[in-house]
Amino acid sequence: MPSPDGSYIAYVRTGWGEKSWIGFGRASLVSDVKIVTAKGDPTSRTLAKDYFLSGWTPDSARVVCFRDWNYALISADGKRTIAGRIPNDPNHFEVAAEWVAYSPSLETIIWSRWADKSHRAIETPTRTIVKDAMFWRERVVPSPDGRYLAVFREESQTDLRVYDLRLASWTDLGRMTIHPDKDWWYIQPNWSPWFADSSLLVFLTDSALVITSPDGTLHTEMKIDGHTGLPVASPDGQSVAYVTFEPRPKQARPDLQFWGGTTIMVVATSGESKSREVTVKNPDEVFDLKWLNNDALIFDRVADDEFYKHARIWKVVVPR
Repeated sequence: MPSPDGSYIAYVRTGWGEKSWIGFGRASLVSDVKIVTAKGDPTSRTLAKDYFLSGWTPDSARVVCFRDWNYALISADGKRTIAGRIPNDPNHFEVAAEWVAYSPSLETIIWSRWADKSHRAIETPTRTIVKDAMFWRERVVPSPDGRYLAVFREESQTDLRVYDLRLASWTDLGRMTIHPDKDWWYIQPNWSPWFADSSLLVFLTDSALVITSPDGTLHTEMKIDGHTGLPVASPDGQSVAYVTFEPRPKQARPDLQFWGGTTIMVVATSGESKSREVTVKNPDEVFDLKWLNNDALIFDRVADDEFYKHARIWKVVVPR
């Protein structure tokens, strides 16, 4: 994940075998949040151990981290400024979300959790923002200006809803596909539908790229072919990048699909031109795609190996 100012790239190094060995479950999993300069300097620094990564604060000063229902805001020099734990009901961990995000308008961490037998609640460490009759793990992704909350389930296909903090109202934007791999969320990648100015969102549904306002009143669609996912708008809002996939049987488990054969595509939001390839097709799978700036993208590639070995971070220049 690049910092908003484009200076750094934060990422998570994962693996097994460096802790007390209990097997291939979460208890043995290494997940170190690390940071490297966007220039690709060979030396990276570890900011936090045993955390996943949710994003950056808008000032590029801190990263938002979470794991096992703990959360922390950690500065680029490794200092924790906020830390705590989501108060989940221990009897309902099957629907207990561990994902957290940073709200620019509230200037604190927010999450969604099981509140009672009929509601989930979007909360901060000090107050409840809204209760809602939803029952599954959900991610809450604030708009860059902090006015809106995009809310969607941790599934490859889900409904996208937007909560307006100013008007205290919901808008249902309908069904969408984040990633064609049904297990996309398993290694905790990140995706946000927001344009940088918070005026629009982008998502994929029914082989169409949809660009819409938070209240749904402005709505445009562009036809997209094939298996696609991870749409993301450039900082200036002039382009959208996304990934195409060609599934094949997994090497170790032919009864399961591996979503490789990936190509990074870019299309102008004006709709005046067709999508164009900015990478050649690659056999690996892409889980996360981000704009580094208006002229470059960064993304991961994960090979068809057990336990997600041989992951790499790539950068590609996007010609104008």
